[in-house]
Amino acid sequence: MPDPKDNHYFSQHPTSAQRMRKLFESVRAHSMSLQTSSGVFSPDAIDKGTRVLIENMIIPDSQENMNLLEIGAGYGPLTIWLHKEYNLRHHSISGNPPLPQIYASEVNDRAVWLLNRNLLANNCKDVIVLKGDFRDQIDELKAHGITFKAIFTNPPLKTGHEVMLELFQGAMDLLSPDGYIQYVHLKKLGAPGFLQKLQDLKPEWYFYILKKKGGFQVILISPIEREFEKEDYGGYF
Repeated sequence: MPDPKDNHYFSQHPTSAQRMRKLFESVRAHSMSLQTSSGVFSPDAIDKGTRVLIENMIIPDSQENMNLLEIGAGYGPLTIWLHKEYNLRHHSISGNPPLPQIYASEVNDRAVWLLNRNLLANNCKDVIVLKGDFRDQIDELKAHGITFKAIFTNPPLKTGHEVMLELFQGAMDLLSPDGYIQYVHLKKLGAPGFLQKLQDLKPEWYFYILKKKGGFQVILISPIEREFEKEDYGGYF
């Protein structure tokens, strides 16, 4: 009999019956066609946390050899949004700013399969998909000298703070010196307590709550001090 734990969205090998769905979503000026399925996170619509994060993401200006990462990409809405936004800037801004290399990490086999299909359907070329537990990918990324200007995540809150701290420790170790991590956390699922744990982990870092909406907090953490304008993260106030 299948283990019920195998049907969590953060399970590596979900065993539930696969029921496909088709979504057409629009977030922050970009439309997406998405295939989803049972056994993955939020199959009926882009979840509220991911939507709030996308609406308020701070997007670094394009630079040569810049890498971006999403941890827990699911079936791909945030990664696809990033790809569309940078391609729009590349084709609409004078000088054609360079395109970043986007990475997407996902543990759930079914979600990875959907992610690859959705990247193809949305004409998102050259995204590097990291299949498997992100914690198992950290050493290989380090060995190849890969660092990230920005890391985005709607983390798997139900795995517990211990697992999430491991994910964030690995992400912190992969940041470029001027990089940052931006994430969304539901307050009732321990956002203040988890933020305090991150501050205890990196007391010399800077921590910013950029947005509070619908019970969610959008938080940015950085090894360097930063100043923000509303337009940096959508200005949804």
